[in-house]
Amino acid sequence: MNAFVKFMELYGINYISTAIIAFIGVLIVRNLIKLIEKGLLDSTLDKSLISFVVTLIKIILYIILLFIILGRLGIPLSGAASALSAVTLAIGLAIQDIIGGVANGLMLVTSKLFKVNDYVDIGSLSGSVKEIKLLHTVLVTPDNKTVTIPNKTVFSSEITNYSAMKQRRIDIVVGVDYDSDIDKAKRVILDVALKNKSVLDEPAPTVQVKNLADSEVQILLRLWVKSEDYWNVTWYLNEMVLKALNENNIEVPFPQLTLSYRDNGGMAK
Repeated sequence: MNAFVKFMELYGINYISTAIIAFIGVLIVRNLIKLIEKGLLDSTLDKSLISFVVTLIKIILYIILLFIILGRLGIPLSGAASALSAVTLAIGLAIQDIIGGVANGLMLVTSKLFKVNDYVDIGSLSGSVKEIKLLHTVLVTPDNKTVTIPNKTVFSSEITNYSAMKQRRIDIVVGVDYDSDIDKAKRVILDVALKNKSVLDEPAPTVQVKNLADSEVQILLRLWVKSEDYWNVTWYLNEMVLKALNENNIEVPFPQLTLSYRDNGGMAK
């Protein structure tokens, strides 16, 4: 008991004050992180970068708090720094794949290949970007499935970002019969495009003969829309162009072949 009392007289106040400082420090760090996160969310910073910045700041603040506590306890900071370096090295070797994933995640965000809500192809997968985390990226597919892709895989895959540009071009190829009035067919197809309010005036829609195929004359309708309107306009035009051609008695032919042969007399038929 005497030894305990003497210990408390010598070190008790220091330990208690250190514990209080640690408790208050944790509260300060937590509240400071909340304020920083709120400030970043209200800023123009890319939302996908905010989680990286907040996590990094949190780690730095807790390391600073740890060194303050060690200093209060009288532990030499040089030795603590060396021990921390050794522990960091050991952990780094054990989780080097995770560290690689984090590095890939940082590179994804800083390179701005895509951001949250962009529609992308990553390798063979397609979907809207829901989250970009330290270790993985989350996509939501068109049929509402959630796909989690490791950032290492993301960064090594071919990426197509359909939302990167504000406008996209739509090319629709329509086949008409060789006996059709080509000029009339072009006017009918163009008129359908011009009636759709989502089709942009600049660049203006164009209609041209694209190819003379085996069974049809292929007419190309080319136009521009806002990226978010791409699929709705494509589906609409596919349907309305077919209806307009039928209403104007312009035949859209099935694939066909014309065969000729010679009879025994050598006459071609």
